Amino acid sequence: MTDRIALAARNNALWCDAVARSHGVACTRDHLAWTASTRTPPYYPDAVTLSPDVGEYDVLARVDDSDGCSVKDSWARLDLSMEDFARLVLGEWVWLDPSAPAVPAPGAAWQRITTPDELAAWAQAWASDPDAETILRPTLLEEPGVHVLGWRASDDPGSPLTSGAIVNVTGEVAGLGNLFALDGDLEAAWRAAAEAARAVSGGLPVVGWEAGASVDAAVAAGCERIGPLSVWLK
Repeated sequence: MTDRIALAARNNALWCDAVARSHGVACTRDHLAWTASTRTPPYYPDAVTLSPDVGEYDVLARVDDSDGCSVKDSWARLDLSMEDFARLVLGEWVWLDPSAPAVPAPGAAWQRITTPDELAAWAQAWASDPDAETILRPTLLEEPGVHVLGWRASDDPGSPLTSGAIVNVTGEVAGLGNLFALDGDLEAAWRAAAEAARAVSGGLPVVGWEAGASVDAAVAAGCERIGPLSVWLK
């Protein structure tokens, strides 16, 4: 399982890197971790571990570990409580193998978001609060491998988005994240988004991480649970 988690963690780190860079944050990455030099945008970590062998202080020495610092521990092996961090999230990595049969997803095909105005509408539908609407900037639409996808209840291109996700293709895998479903049907959204990710990536394995009920939605879409991760916040 470790190799698959490593691929998923790297994919996630590269997405965090793209978002951080779009806000002017300088980042570094080596075999142990991806880290940001200054605080990242809300909902995004300041570090992502890329090896199960990385230690607590290997990570903390690379970031601003003052209040507000967050660390994604990709193998759920670190204990940052001694530095006044609290475990904010305990999630699971998921993996959809290309050999897994497609799970039918009703409805029309998802569409790619290609313009700043479309992205603004997508972000408004996705965001849990108004401050989050500015996290995803238009420059992300130009990032290689990034596909912002949305689904509308009708064929009218002006109709509101009801579901969405972001696919980030990095070499051997396609990362699926930022998934939302305004009707609350996460299972249907995961099924549709997983098939869209397969389509835009040319059939690569689909990876991501979820927590709570979203894990069950991913499994219902055909994914496997491949290991735990933790998000720590100070």
